[in-house]
Amino acid sequence: MELRKIEDRGGEVFVRKYYDGVHFPPNVPGNVKDHLETLRNLKHKEGDILLNSFPKTGTHWTYDVLHMLLTGKAEYSIGKIMAMDYEPTEKFDALDSPRILVSHLYPKHIPKSVIDEKCKIVYIYRNPKDTAVSMHSFIKRLNIDGFKGYNGKWEHFLEMFATKQLQYNTWFEHVKSWLDYKEDNPDFPIMFVSYEDMKKNLRRCVQKMAEYLGAKQDPEFLDEVAKKCQFSAMSKAKTTDETETAFSRDGSNPFYRKGEVGDWKNWFTVAQNEIYDEVIEEKMAGIDLELKYTL
Repeated sequence: MELRKIEDRGGEVFVRKYYDGVHFPPNVPGNVKDHLETLRNLKHKEGDILLNSFPKTGTHWTYDVLHMLLTGKAEYSIGKIMAMDYEPTEKFDALDSPRILVSHLYPKHIPKSVIDEKCKIVYIYRNPKDTAVSMHSFIKRLNIDGFKGYNGKWEHFLEMFATKQLQYNTWFEHVKSWLDYKEDNPDFPIMFVSYEDMKKNLRRCVQKMAEYLGAKQDPEFLDEVAKKCQFSAMSKAKTTDETETAFSRDGSNPFYRKGEVGDWKNWFTVAQNEIYDEVIEEKMAGIDLELKYTL
């Protein structure tokens, strides 16, 4: 593992732990190699579900949808949503079934038991422009070692977002790794869910996820799940969640911001958008995924 300090054009510094071709955020415990090796040996529990994503694409939002479907109760999850990337493996060993194993990992780094047992995977994705905006705002609000004090300008951050220097490298590389895994393993149960589809018609997405998981599909229950999990309702309910506001510099919940599709238009200049469209066209080569930038 190599500890890297990466400086943007404005002189603001990111700290990254680099291992096995991936830039990991600094809050991955200890030596990344040791943590991933321990994680690879995570023991399977009946009903395990893997929720995977590139950061800032709707992970926390989707988690509560899955939580309600798996418990059969339209009630929000309580306590910190733990990601395998950032927590000791024993914390996940202590969880009761059914577990929702959250991560931003590449396929090569997920627990061996997930592969061997063919656990169902839900991969949530979001268009890269809104993802970039959300990540920039998120990082500037974080009160975590390695992020603390970052005040980089949007234009400098955007330059970094298209490179392999931010956490988990690039949106494009991460999404492609999971699409490639699905193509190479067509019988493996992976459901790709669009953030934009959830915003447009959450009830329909809840229905599809319930069917995929084999969960309770009573219409009234699914109606209630969709109602409780509307982004505006969830954001309001989670605003004062101390397990999440603890990560923020200002006491707000950094995991919920606007939740809008198309907010990128308020950030990208015409020139930036033209340049980034060229980046997207180049990077999307070989990525068979429909992206929505507006609704």
